Amino acid sequence: MRAKEIMTRQLVTAEPETPVTEIAQLMMEHRISAVPVVTPDRRLLGIVSDTDLLQRREIGMRRLPRSWWLALFNSKDRLTSSVDRTESNLAENIMTTPAISIDQEATIEDVARLFLTRKINQAPVVHGGKLVGIVSRGDLVSAIARSD
Repeated sequence: MRAKEIMTRQLVTAEPETPVTEIAQLMMEHRISAVPVVTPDRRLLGIVSDTDLLQRREIGMRRLPRSWWLALFNSKDRLTSSVDRTESNLAENIMTTPAISIDQEATIEDVARLFLTRKINQAPVVHGGKLVGIVSRGDLVSAIARSD
């Protein structure tokens, strides 16, 4: 099985000039933990993860509580007001670059190895330098469950 067979094709993306507040709202609305940052022609520039967003010094959350991810879904107002302080920040200022990505022809074994060695939860899937999908740990687990 290949990455292109298990990836999510309907993507939520941002451009480098997207404000941090908008990225936080996208994550909450779509219940996702990362947003790829792309050019208008879908060339992958980087990725903004929930960790990138929450570790901004302006947010004042240097040491995150163990269940910080619950706060993301349960305390929208608190998170949004914290992120509002970073309104002048843009995706290009906080994104991880280069994004750790994987080719659409990679096997699910390659995907699993990437997740484990790089300690990541999702990876943009590229073909010819352009973003075509994203694969998450959940996608990988679903594929493994279906293959048995």
